[in-house]
Amino acid sequence: MDTLVLGIGNEIKRDDVIGLDVVEALEARLDRPGVAFETMNSGRLLLIDELSGHDRVCIVDSIVTEDGEPGDWYAFDPQAVEPDRESGGLATHNVGLGTLTTLGEAMGESMPAITIYAIEVADPFEYGEGMTDPVREAVPALIDEIGDEIERELAADEGQNAVGRS
Repeated sequence: MDTLVLGIGNEIKRDDVIGLDVVEALEARLDRPGVAFETMNSGRLLLIDELSGHDRVCIVDSIVTEDGEPGDWYAFDPQAVEPDRESGGLATHNVGLGTLTTLGEAMGESMPAITIYAIEVADPFEYGEGMTDPVREAVPALIDEIGDEIERELAADEGQNAVGRS
């Protein structure tokens, strides 16, 4: 199974750096065949090229929700961030990922299974260096969660391949 870990963020915006920092830590932990690591400063339609051709993608980003507290973190599928008509929706970097994957498939691209991991931030647009305390404190748990999940998937895939070779 080919997995891409994709961090989205901006290194000059305090808490928006989360995706970049988490991917850097995961790359050090999971540097092995079958796992690729990328970072982007923006999402939008550029994501189609990044996502296409992988079996699984883990996207790491910051998020602002209505009821969340800075430092809360979430794992969800793309449909959870698809904009709806009534609320204006919640979309990472202005494009709903559900729409993005549908568009990619319509263009003939092979779209992966996607899980989005996000840490709640108070202000993703604040310029400055260093994450705020609640966000910085949440990062290690998110790194562990994503790393453990990918390691489980790799082990299961290796087990299936070993059975297939017997």
